[in-house]
Amino acid sequence: MLAVNEESKVSELLRGARGKSPLLILSHNHPDPDGLASAWALKFLLESKADISAKIAYGGTLGREENRSLNRLLRIGAVQLRSSHFKKFPYLALVDCQPGGGNNPLPPGKTPSIVIDHHPRLKSTRADFIDIQPDCGATSTILVEYLRQAGLDIPQGLCTALYYALVSETQHLGRDVTQRDIAASIYLFPRAKHRLISRIEHPVHNREFFQQLHSALEKAFTYQKFIGAQLGEIRHPDFVAQLADFLVSLKRATWCFVTARYRDNLYCSLRTTHPRARAGKLLRKVIGIRGSAGGHEMMAGGQVPLKGLSPEEKAALEKSILKKLIKNINLPEDFNPTPLVIPEPFPGRL
Repeated sequence: MLAVNEESKVSELLRGARGKSPLLILSHNHPDPDGLASAWALKFLLESKADISAKIAYGGTLGREENRSLNRLLRIGAVQLRSSHFKKFPYLALVDCQPGGGNNPLPPGKTPSIVIDHHPRLKSTRADFIDIQPDCGATSTILVEYLRQAGLDIPQGLCTALYYALVSETQHLGRDVTQRDIAASIYLFPRAKHRLISRIEHPVHNREFFQQLHSALEKAFTYQKFIGAQLGEIRHPDFVAQLADFLVSLKRATWCFVTARYRDNLYCSLRTTHPRARAGKLLRKVIGIRGSAGGHEMMAGGQVPLKGLSPEEKAALEKSILKKLIKNINLPEDFNPTPLVIPEPFPGRL
């Protein structure tokens, strides 16, 4: 089932994009599968139908092994952004993020040519072409509809990336999913390489990942229906969302909140099992004007600048955000949490 306005939207996009080449397609910093796949789909669409030369870049890192595998095995070609890219590419597009969101490398004062996203529209969003559809569970769904309306035969590799993005973003069509996401996944399923998806979804991890996971579990705490973790400094900010997705699976937990610091920013991930909890709106309320946040009913993410703050001020700010969240989910602010795990001594020589 395609959205009623999709044909006019894709026609508007192609008409407005002509001549805007070369184009730099940006996702959010530390992009997830939805950001990578939808950027690749936009690149394929514009190169095929508007004679546009495009490149995909991201401003942060690909920290999760799954995301690195997705980019490498499917040859998406997304590269880490360099300052020279803005000189080589006069036109910009944003996918799975928006101007002013605080989570992408768009230069201040720069208006992109294209913005396509499934998160609620921000007041700061300006572009020549804008398509914001928060009624979709993934930006990839919007791009699948574009490609089908354009009459393109989607390559198997791109189908694979889009399908994996859809099931990853919606946790196998179980979180913040709509009928449009289901329709897109049904279309993609027989066209995707599922053995390759299995390799991407279950990658080989290095020792550092397990050390990070071990440290995170020791910092996790619980109280009634809530589970959280304050990780301190971390090496890859996308681990915050990865851990939140994992911790919310704790039996009887209905809320999960994970925070960590990376390069003078506090990263926050909120998860809930309530299908109509409006997690994005809640996190925006909790963070307020101190930073930026966005999300959907069951998941949200945000970040708060920490530059110029002392270690004590950073800790106080992180604590105040947690306490405000606790209050908003109707738990006592001065609760006494319990460690999730109790460290045990290493058995030594076996």
